[in-house]
Amino acid sequence: MKIPIYGAGIRKAFLYGAAALAACSLTLAVTPNARTFTADEEAKVSGVIVSRDGQVIKLRTADDSIGTVDITNETKIQLKKGGLFHRTSAMDAAALVPGLTIDVDGKGNEKGELVASKVQFDPNSMRASRAIDTRVAPLESRTGTLEGRETTLEGRAGQLETRAGQLEDQQKQTAQQVTQVKGEADQANQGVSNVNNRVTNLDNYQTADSATVYFKVNSYALSPEAKQQLDALAQKAQSQKGYMIEVAGFADSTGKAAKNQVLSERRADAVTQYLEQQGNIPIHRIIRPTGMGTSHEAASNDTADGRKMNRRVEVKVLVNEGLVGGSGAQAQATTPTAPADTNH
Repeated sequence: MKIPIYGAGIRKAFLYGAAALAACSLTLAVTPNARTFTADEEAKVSGVIVSRDGQVIKLRTADDSIGTVDITNETKIQLKKGGLFHRTSAMDAAALVPGLTIDVDGKGNEKGELVASKVQFDPNSMRASRAIDTRVAPLESRTGTLEGRETTLEGRAGQLETRAGQLEDQQKQTAQQVTQVKGEADQANQGVSNVNNRVTNLDNYQTADSATVYFKVNSYALSPEAKQQLDALAQKAQSQKGYMIEVAGFADSTGKAAKNQVLSERRADAVTQYLEQQGNIPIHRIIRPTGMGTSHEAASNDTADGRKMNRRVEVKVLVNEGLVGGSGAQAQATTPTAPADTNH
């Protein structure tokens, strides 16, 4: 039987639709730069854990490459502690979760992987990674669902191509189906891209809000004005997703350095205690408060007004870009101003 001309046109339409679908599905695979390690050569690398499968970790380094790190029973896993002697505490391998920033010492093997002899990380990164880990699993599950949907769409494209020779009288309907399939493939591709972007941003933070409170000379007592600022900040913070609060205390240069260090720590502790008790901020949301002494001065210590500006605690509300995923969190930092008291 001779195929009519318009029948051949339908077949071409199906073929073009199937080809467009295949082109769309090719973009679903996102291949990062791979990093390899020379066999029997010692190496040290730092980066963020992006995934873990048993004892095998995928690590994203500063140059955006992905390397494979093998954890063995001999691997020493340590939590770094601050202080003069930089102490460490032994940790279990279960602490190595996605989002954690780690330092790895080891030696390369024949596969180009790094066999770790020692893994270290700090407490702040550990707190953030635990919050991140509760959100990574749903994202990975969504990636698998989207990949399964891609396979289903490819199967539908094959069915449409087979039917091209049989449905010569349904040209318009078939063209609509091809357009629909292509649109669904585009949506699936966009979904995978969004998930990959969010996983990439798991180690990126932005300031959603901030406040600076000031203190009198040799004092770490909160003024009524300071309490009002902290109440407002706590209320805004609780409306954010995946937030953390950073607290840093400072002092002016009056007096001895050791005394100023202790004073800056007590000021940071006073703010932290108020946020937890009066602002209803959960303890795990506050990064360990830090006293910075007379460092990072906000103004010159040579004048009374400058010293006022340096007797302060800076509070920042940080949100994880990978968790908020474009939810619209924006920086709302306030501009520090000198307190109204006249104490110098």
